[in-house]
Amino acid sequence: MGHTLLHQMLAADLVVPLMVAEPGGLRTAMGTAARLGDGTLVPSDLMIVPDGAGGAYLDGAPLLAVEVVSEASRVRDFGAKMVLYAGAGVPWYWVVDPGRGCAGPGEGVRVHVFRLDGHGYTRVASVGWGEAVRLTEPFEIEIRPDALFRGLPAWRGPVEGAHMSSANGPDLPAADEAFDVAAFFRRWPTGAEKIELHDGSPVFYGRWDERDVATAQRAYPGRVIRLDQPPGEPGTLTVLPAAPGRALPPFLQGT
Repeated sequence: MGHTLLHQMLAADLVVPLMVAEPGGLRTAMGTAARLGDGTLVPSDLMIVPDGAGGAYLDGAPLLAVEVVSEASRVRDFGAKMVLYAGAGVPWYWVVDPGRGCAGPGEGVRVHVFRLDGHGYTRVASVGWGEAVRLTEPFEIEIRPDALFRGLPAWRGPVEGAHMSSANGPDLPAADEAFDVAAFFRRWPTGAEKIELHDGSPVFYGRWDERDVATAQRAYPGRVIRLDQPPGEPGTLTVLPAAPGRALPPFLQGT
């Protein structure tokens, strides 16, 4: 099962419980991106937003942001994304981690609950299969993964993007040649699992190598193209400004 389908199923299983639990004046939103400043646009898998917030964008921080982990997003979901959301004042952050493969339906799923505490997040709960936790903030809800996700089919191995495989795709075709399916779905940028904008720097999630860096350099001449993981491994490709001496924000440092 590719990450896209599993991702949708995990997020969808949370929608109804969140809608039932959410207090008045709020709503559960899928496919919404939070505009956390002029140069930062981050789509979350689920958000709890003000009832009047409309459309595909929310100006400002949601009450709750939920991310579903893939192998490409794992490091950032538990690291840089937390710094970004904390800096933007998102009060609550949940991470749904499907694990790295399991034999039974949904058995590897674990839900991590973080609360903003000062300038960073404190983990207040981490609940897996056969476990349960009842929260009273930001609203009353019981999280029981074996009840929420019991309808999931079994899957094994790393949870990766729908078009990601154990290796990157073939070289891009010559300018006078047509694309084949493998090159189209497994190369930058059309092979991206998702795209975000962090402080004016585009971030592409997927499986990238030096060939993708070269393509991005041609698309963004003069900018710095950075792989945030070893070439060919799941992760992110970040497009940074070329201005010398420009200090990077914390959520783009060391990722």
